Amino acid sequence: MPRSWWLLSAAVLVSCNGCTQAPVEHTVRKVTTEDVRRDTEKAVDTATRAAAQSKEDFETRLKARWKEKMADLEAKQKIASEKLDEVRTSTGEAWGHLEKGAQAAWEDVRKALQEAAKEF
Repeated sequence: MPRSWWLLSAAVLVSCNGCTQAPVEHTVRKVTTEDVRRDTEKAVDTATRAAAQSKEDFETRLKARWKEKMADLEAKQKIASEKLDEVRTSTGEAWGHLEKGAQAAWEDVRKALQEAAKEF
């Protein structure tokens, strides 16, 4: 029994070892106007950089879209010009066939211009 008593006492001492620690004091740091100013400057700087990046991304996409639209319009203009040249050199019989093609080409150019005007 004395041996059991000794083991029980040792177990109680080991388990209570952390119970005597003093509580941790929490200190509250005052927030100064300088802290607020510094944090605000950081936030504004971050927002400014993000806006600049968004603007650059938008401009890049817009320029690419503009080039794409201009290439499309130039291709349609070329087709319309070719049809017009055919009309100038055609005979009276061929005029009816060419007139339909020229009107269709002109309508394509007109629609493309309207779409480009709406987009830009």
